[in-house]
Amino acid sequence: MSIVAGLIALTVFSAEVPAEITYMVGTVHIQRGGQMYSGVLNAKLYVNDVVTTKDDSECEIQFSNYSLVRLQPNSSIKIERKEETETGVFHRLFASIGSIITKVTKLNQGDEYELRTETAQAFIRGTTFKTEVDTTGTSSFSVFEGKVGVKSLLEGAAELLLDQNFKSSIAEGQLSPVMDQLSDLEISEFNNIFKDFLDRGAALDELKKKLEEEKEKIEEDIEEKKDDLLNKGKGLFNK
Repeated sequence: MSIVAGLIALTVFSAEVPAEITYMVGTVHIQRGGQMYSGVLNAKLYVNDVVTTKDDSECEIQFSNYSLVRLQPNSSIKIERKEETETGVFHRLFASIGSIITKVTKLNQGDEYELRTETAQAFIRGTTFKTEVDTTGTSSFSVFEGKVGVKSLLEGAAELLLDQNFKSSIAEGQLSPVMDQLSDLEISEFNNIFKDFLDRGAALDELKKKLEEEKEKIEEDIEEKKDDLLNKGKGLFNK
């Protein structure tokens, strides 16, 4: 199937939707089920989709939990998992190459958000960080807000907790990550370059908070009405 013809399939796919493209510039490809499609704004993304940006291209993906991911030029991620259970909601991404900026909204208790590469995995809760994977497989993680747990995929590796304004790198075959502090210049450049992305992430945080507050209020109102009905019913039987 050609890339152009594949546009039709994107609009009729009926599986659960964990994410969608909310911003893009240039050329973005979506690999699904062995076929290649051309990415378009508002395209729905599903588990096992691989999203890749080309030269001078960027792509922003919003997930169903309001987390935000931006792929820089020549970057690629795979949506490996989106699962909702009684204990929580689980997301897992795989970054194979390039530079990926992630803004994870504050997760509810039991929720998990994980980003993996060929050499490492990062566990995230309410965090802004950058992941870079080079052609040798070396993975680096830079934390600009919150904390990230980083761990090599080698057996026996221990998890390293990266605080805000710290970075780490893990090369192929390396058991423990190398950690260093981000410079003031690195922090300043990140905040300036990705200001629009950070602003959208902050707006999504507020939206999620407002929606959860409204949901909680509705649930409380329902419980109050249930109690009122039960009390009225008891009153009728006691007459």
